[in-house]
Amino acid sequence: MTSSDSPAEGVSTAADSNEAPFDDVITLSTSTDGDGTVTVTVVGEVDTFTAPVLRASLDTQLEQQPKALVIDLCGVQFLGSAGLAVLVETQKSARSRDVALRLVANTRAVTRPLEVTGLIDLFTIADR
Repeated sequence: MTSSDSPAEGVSTAADSNEAPFDDVITLSTSTDGDGTVTVTVVGEVDTFTAPVLRASLDTQLEQQPKALVIDLCGVQFLGSAGLAVLVETQKSARSRDVALRLVANTRAVTRPLEVTGLIDLFTIADR
């Protein structure tokens, strides 16, 4: 298993000198299992400012044609409409590439927006 625990490209951490107000609101890390399943772990808030960073990361992973893509949202404290749009777009892209997509979601901050919008049925969701 290989992994990268550094923040996603384009996302600053508190140590960066030109930090924008939202830069430390999301952290992304990826890992690849021996069977070719890629997991993207998301921690923080997925809103209008951070959704493009998440989308870029997920698009990059899908371009690699993994066996499966898992998006771990257990560390997400807020999932806004922009984040929901990223998830829907990623689902469409994964389906067109024949890549299995699974969300890991066990918090109300993630499951509630998916339920309220009726999007929850589009995804395979696990709680770990």
